Amino acid sequence: MKKHLIGITLMLFSGTCFAQYLKKDKAIEDLNEFKTLMEIESSYYQLSDFDFSSRYKFIEQEIRLHDSIPIYFLAYELEKIISETIDRHAGIKMKNFEADDFEQLNLYFPFVLSSLDGDIVALKEKNSNGEYEYYSKKYPFLKSINGLPMDKFLEHYAYRRKLSPNAARITDGLKDLRAVGKLYFQQGEHHIKELNIILTDGKKDMPLTLPLSNKQHSWSDLGSLRSNTAMKSFYGDKDFNLNTLDTWLTDSIAYLAIPAMASYKNNSRIELYLNTTIEKFRNAKALIIDIRGNGGGTRDILNTLSGYFVQPEQSPWVANLAYVRSDQRLNEDISSMQGRYLYNYRSGSLSDQDRKAIDDFNNGYETEYKFDEKKFSNPFYMVLHSNESPLECPVYILVNEESFSAASVFTSAFKGLANIKIVGTNTNGSSGRSVYFDLKNSKISIRLSTMLSFQRNGKTLDGNGTVPDIVIERRESQILGKTDTQLEDLIIIIKKS
Repeated sequence: MKKHLIGITLMLFSGTCFAQYLKKDKAIEDLNEFKTLMEIESSYYQLSDFDFSSRYKFIEQEIRLHDSIPIYFLAYELEKIISETIDRHAGIKMKNFEADDFEQLNLYFPFVLSSLDGDIVALKEKNSNGEYEYYSKKYPFLKSINGLPMDKFLEHYAYRRKLSPNAARITDGLKDLRAVGKLYFQQGEHHIKELNIILTDGKKDMPLTLPLSNKQHSWSDLGSLRSNTAMKSFYGDKDFNLNTLDTWLTDSIAYLAIPAMASYKNNSRIELYLNTTIEKFRNAKALIIDIRGNGGGTRDILNTLSGYFVQPEQSPWVANLAYVRSDQRLNEDISSMQGRYLYNYRSGSLSDQDRKAIDDFNNGYETEYKFDEKKFSNPFYMVLHSNESPLECPVYILVNEESFSAASVFTSAFKGLANIKIVGTNTNGSSGRSVYFDLKNSKISIRLSTMLSFQRNGKTLDGNGTVPDIVIERRESQILGKTDTQLEDLIIIIKKS
C-alpha cells in the first residue's frame, strides 16, 4: 500500500503537461456517480465477491489528500474496480487525454511476446513476411519481469484481463504488455525506463536488463482472421469481395471464413452469399467455419446459418438466455433484445412449439450464478430452428481465444448440436448488451454491460467462454508465423473421421 501511495504522490506533483484536473469535491461526486452506475446498471457487479466498499473508501481517502487530482488517476482507479467483475465489454475512456504528453506512455516492451502451451515465449521479428524467431533460442521462455513471475506480473499490471478465460487472459494480457510503459503509468509508477528480465529454458535462467523500446513489437497469429490483411475490411466495406471467404480444401473439405459478425444492414449481400455458399458445399465431406480472431458484431449471420445447422430432431433449439437489468422496460421485446433474436416467453415472435421447447429446456436448468432476480427482467430466449434443407455433412467451428462477443455467442449457440463440433481453443466469451455513461464532471466514459447472458450449460459467456469439443492448440510453427498448424491439425482429424 505504501508503494502505491508514493506512486500517487509522484503522479500528482511531477509537473505533468496534462492540464485537466478535478477539484476533490468534484472527483468525489464522480466517484459516487460511478458507484451508483455500478449498482443499478452493471449486470455483473453483484456476481463478484470483491470488497468494493473498501476499495471505494481507499480511492476517496486518496482524493481527499489533495486539493485536486488528475482525471487520469480517477479513470485508472475506476478501471481497476471494473476489472474485478467478469464483464468483458466493460472499460473506461478518457476524452481529450493526450498520451504524447507523457514519455512513458510511448515506451514499449523490448521484444515480441507470444504463448506456447501456456508458457510465454520471447520472440523477435525474423523478416517482413510475418515470421518470427526466438529472442534467445537457448532460453526461449519469459520467466519474470522486475522480480515478478509472469503470472503475478500479468495479474497486477494487465489487470483488465484478470478474470478472462485463461487462454484469453494470457493472449490479451500479452497484448497489453506490449505497451508496458502504460501499464506502469496506470499503477502510478512513472519513471520506469528499463526492465530486469529473466529468460529460461525451464531449468536454467538468463538475466537481462533491457531499456524500454520506442517501437511497439507485436505478434500476429497467421491463423487469426483479424491478422489477415485481406479480411480486415470485411465488416464495413459494402464492396468487399465475399467470394474470397470460401474455398475447397483437400479431400472435398469445404472452408468458410467469417472475419466478423457483420450486420446485414451494413452489407445486404452477406445473407444471399451465405445461402449460396452453403448450397455449393452441400455435398462436402465436412465444412469448416473459421471464426478465429472474429471480434463479434451482430447475430445476423448466426441466425442465417442456424437453419442449416440445427437438425429437425433438435428443432426448436434453445441456444441462449439472458436477463436485462430491471431499470429497463421489462414487459416487451425491447429493440436491443430483438436485434439479438432474444424474446420474452410470451413474445409473439415465439410459437407454442418454441415455448414447449423452452419449458423442456428449463426443466432442471440452473445458472452458474445465483443473483437477485428483483434487479433483472424475466429471461429472454434465443430459439433456433431447422430450415427445410439442413446441412447433412459434419460442421467444424474453428475458434480461438480471440473469438469474442457475438462470435462467442455463435460458438456457444451451436455447441451440442448433433452434427457440430467446436474445435480450437477456449473462446474469449462476452455477451453483455453494453451501454456507455459519461461521468458529470470528469466526462470519463464508462462502458458497462447491462445484461446477464447464459449458455446452455448454465455458465455465463463472460468469464468462461466456450470450451471446444476438440482442443487444438497452436504448435511452434504457427507461433513462428510459418504455417497454420491449427487448420492443418483439423484437416487431419477430419480425414481420419
